[in-house]
Amino acid sequence: MKEVTGNVENRIYAIAGAIFLLTAWFSSGYNHFDEHFQIIEFAGLKLGLTLEGNLPWEYGRMMRPAFQPLLVWIICKGLSVVEISDPFFIAICIRLFSAALTFGCIHLLIRLYAPEILSKKLYHWFLLLSFFLWFVPYNGVRFSSETISGRVLLIGLALFLLRKQIRPADYLMAGIVMGIAFILRYQVAFMILGFAAWLFFIRKCGISNIIIFVYGLILSFGIGVMADRWFYGQWVLTSWNYLYQNIFLDKASGFGVSPWWYYISETFLNAFPPLSIIYILAVFLYIWAFPKDVLTWTIVPFLAIHFIIPHKEIRFLFPMIGLLPVMIIKTADLLLQRKDGVFPERRSVKILTKGFWILNILMLIILIFRPADEHIALYRKLWRDYQAPAILYYMNDNPYHRAKVDVHFYKRENLTFRKVDSTQQIQTGGDTIALLVIGKPSIPAERRFDPLLVYASHPAWIKKFNINNWTERTSFWYIYEMNSANK
Repeated sequence: MKEVTGNVENRIYAIAGAIFLLTAWFSSGYNHFDEHFQIIEFAGLKLGLTLEGNLPWEYGRMMRPAFQPLLVWIICKGLSVVEISDPFFIAICIRLFSAALTFGCIHLLIRLYAPEILSKKLYHWFLLLSFFLWFVPYNGVRFSSETISGRVLLIGLALFLLRKQIRPADYLMAGIVMGIAFILRYQVAFMILGFAAWLFFIRKCGISNIIIFVYGLILSFGIGVMADRWFYGQWVLTSWNYLYQNIFLDKASGFGVSPWWYYISETFLNAFPPLSIIYILAVFLYIWAFPKDVLTWTIVPFLAIHFIIPHKEIRFLFPMIGLLPVMIIKTADLLLQRKDGVFPERRSVKILTKGFWILNILMLIILIFRPADEHIALYRKLWRDYQAPAILYYMNDNPYHRAKVDVHFYKRENLTFRKVDSTQQIQTGGDTIALLVIGKPSIPAERRFDPLLVYASHPAWIKKFNINNWTERTSFWYIYEMNSANK
């Protein structure tokens, strides 16, 4: 974009880099259990941090791809060379890896679509939305299969389309990169299928180039098979097992089923209305306005299959997030062309635009500094302050027991758990430290203890501001060091 100076772009890139770094640092934890238990804990098995019996049921069915756990294993082994074993720092490094991948993907998409945006104002918007759409940095630092596979696929797409003169080697490379996206998350197969259909029917690349593209996919699929062999200890087709368990046996529906319009209604409710209306309209308007476009062909099969499959979750559409700024801007550009450029100068539109950015920045700031999982602070406290053998007693819930299995990646080997009915069952003495975790800020009086509060997830006074009963939906944790009163 000639009208935009390099200094403006450089400032935007610099601010974006700082925001991604801050988000990677502060957004600890995971957005969904699968991001941790199906990847980090899987890697933990190979790192000697957990046992097979403590992994989710999918491990026994050998249905989860091992490529991401392999990446985590490589990162952990690499950091161990310089004697770094702190799991919280390792987790930051993993998020930084995700952030760098997302940042690179965004840069390639900007290079790809910048020449198509003739309006200086819209180009500014494109840059800002690409980096600063309120959920982009938060999603971009997640090491979930949805995020990583989506970004890898878009990198393959952008690298292919950026080539001025496409040669057979480019089809091979596109196949390899998109094949990597597939072995990260099998559902992106429908995006790859749509892209291949576009190559054949719209670009008319010829059957020979399609064969070369498929050959690239097969090469990456072979890498995935080797990774699965390394992880499961035997030759296995996890892609087939995934299809068999979730579709043929319909195990996925056991986690809930939803009507076909779920993604529309839930996106509206969860993507911060009224901003969410823009995202929904942008996708459908783009498909309607650009029926022969590569993005349309790529996302339509992906959306169609997710609308059809009974089990639905908003995160299943996360591979599309990288395309959203493109769709918003190109539909806005189309609208500008039809309105002769007068539309954005209206006072009402300017007010709506300012409102959009105020709300967007507010949500962006919250997600930069808000932990993705509030349990991480508790894990960090116990890991760093209690290196000696300790027993964590609990009466109701164990904060390390999540999604029917235990968290081991953030737990020291010499920390054990024990459920008790009352404080009378707590044993003290010796070299083992006795800790009690409860959901209340005070514990029953017990003469033989001199309890010391060492951790509180929330200050006690915050419960006085129980607007809309939010405290009933929030886990409160208090940890006491149960010292003997006789000392």
